[in-house]
Amino acid sequence: MAYLPMIARVNSLPPLPESVIELEKLYAQGDPDIDKLVKIIESDPSLTVDLLSKVNAPLYSFSRQIISVLQAVTLFGSAKIRAMVLSSVIERNFDINLEPYGVTTQEFAKISAMQSELMFQWYMGIDVESAKLLTPIAFLMETGKILIAKDIIDRHKEDQFLLDIQNYEKLSYVENIHVNMTTAQINALVFEHWKLNTTFIECMKYLDNESETPNTIYREVEALQIIRTTINLKEQFSKNSIENASQKIKRASYHLDKYLHVVKRIKQKYL
Repeated sequence: MAYLPMIARVNSLPPLPESVIELEKLYAQGDPDIDKLVKIIESDPSLTVDLLSKVNAPLYSFSRQIISVLQAVTLFGSAKIRAMVLSSVIERNFDINLEPYGVTTQEFAKISAMQSELMFQWYMGIDVESAKLLTPIAFLMETGKILIAKDIIDRHKEDQFLLDIQNYEKLSYVENIHVNMTTAQINALVFEHWKLNTTFIECMKYLDNESETPNTIYREVEALQIIRTTINLKEQFSKNSIENASQKIKRASYHLDKYLHVVKRIKQKYL
């Protein structure tokens, strides 16, 4: 049974800004026209400022400042820009405090960026079109934790929640104990509330329920699970997380060497 206060939190979220709705319509048509993409972003001054702030973050270590939306889109590509735009909306609408999970806002942002980067670099060598769709999903994969953390803080359960995280291996199990829902299930509600791409919603519905995943999105869910195993709030590129992900890679019949090569490159960049 879903946790009703969490559903109420999701339902109370404001709708997407008109600029983001227009962007999602553009992405729904396939590879977006760069000029149209830039024009829509620049029509929203707040979104433009947020995006330029993100691309100039120390995390990406560019030697020169990125001063225009066109420059940002050219350097990052439309898939990563989509992820950053949706992330900007989340930051505007959520009070982000991940203290119950034992991570800072900066650490949370870095984990999301690494998940997105790993998905993009790894899956571009497997299926380009799927990579473009999965990259923003990977970037937003931990969003539900923001709402869970808010609920835990409001009920003054931070100490018990953090203790359970330390005592149990799976974060999803701890989330179920406390709010009767997982991050992925909450993501599905948020994405549905915002009327995002159907694949965004379906992937989150089945991310913690692999046995019931429809064949139509099985590979996408499988890929997201591999990313989440490699990088999550408890482990980022640890020996254990890479070994566990490698087992999933083998079962899924992906090329392990290609995955490990990308893991090494991204680990050197971020850690």
